[in-house]
Amino acid sequence: MAGIVRYFACALLLASGSQAALEAKQPSEREIRALVGKKIDLNGPGAAILVSQRGVPLHMAGYGLADVKAGAPITPDSLFDLASVSKQMTGAAILTLVEKGKLKLDRPVGEYLPDFTVAMKGRAVTVADLLYHVSGLADYTSDDWDGSNKEFAALTTKAHLKWLNGTKPRRAPGVKYQYNNSEYALLALIVERLSGQTFAQYAHDHLFTPAGMEHTVILDGATKLPDTTVTGYATNDDGKVERSSSPTVITGDGSVYTSVRDLALWDKALRDYKIISKRSQELAWTGGRYDNGNPIKDEDGDGYGFGWVIDKKRPIVSHSGRWDGTATYFLLDLEKGFTVAVLSNDENTDTSSLAEEILKLFMKSDE
Repeated sequence: MAGIVRYFACALLLASGSQAALEAKQPSEREIRALVGKKIDLNGPGAAILVSQRGVPLHMAGYGLADVKAGAPITPDSLFDLASVSKQMTGAAILTLVEKGKLKLDRPVGEYLPDFTVAMKGRAVTVADLLYHVSGLADYTSDDWDGSNKEFAALTTKAHLKWLNGTKPRRAPGVKYQYNNSEYALLALIVERLSGQTFAQYAHDHLFTPAGMEHTVILDGATKLPDTTVTGYATNDDGKVERSSSPTVITGDGSVYTSVRDLALWDKALRDYKIISKRSQELAWTGGRYDNGNPIKDEDGDGYGFGWVIDKKRPIVSHSGRWDGTATYFLLDLEKGFTVAVLSNDENTDTSSLAEEILKLFMKSDE
């Protein structure tokens, strides 16, 4: 079937005895399409889906339309704005600098950004505070922002710092979790200052290229999006579909555009420790702690690592993303090795629920 790509590792084939035996264990395309069809109108904006196990892709497919007017289908090579799913990549970039001895997580942000002048209560904000969302800083994507829409769209990491320096912090660092996009924009600026490269170039050289992700780009004002980029939409409760887009050029908190084919390579690179060491990767997948020693918890009681939500009950790390015209979800099962990614060009798609249902389908077949 067009748009469907399946891969099976030779080792798995040998273990099962034959390709037919392995395929019999996996959910059929018909089952998956039926599941997706309950969540998505396949004649409108849709989603690209990846399922892999221990770095080996099991299912890679596009459902619905990349461009509704043109009738162009979504494929495994369609590029989507990851939105906040991008944060795990920022966390990985920071850890590459730690491994190079250029940065320490427990040091104040001001050591790496001397022009960071926000007057904090209590102690100084550290790099780790930014990663764990416990800095207490203002957030440019919240009501804290007092600029125009035009200024917002053109905001760079440098201009963001200038804006942030004019704000008041919400609270002292290290005492409360509050999801904050400004923190990851600051992390991207730290990467730029320490590397001498733009964040987009650093990510290309030290994250995407080692993983083999040839088609992944970061929108930072210097990059034109490829023609394979999907059109963004919003479908309301009445089923009406409208174009939706609000591109920004700030980096670190989002703006990574990739496909499920490239995400399969990212997943394998993470699991094979090609980007960062095993020790660093395990740190990224471990929830942080407040200054009083208690574990950091989000509003659902889950922990938070370096761009990863740490499930409170299961050995799963994940992250969602949502912005105008896009909705994304990426999860890794650290016990059975499953990875599920759902990327949609409809901002109102419930990508997390769909990903969880797909995971259940594949885990059932793995029993």
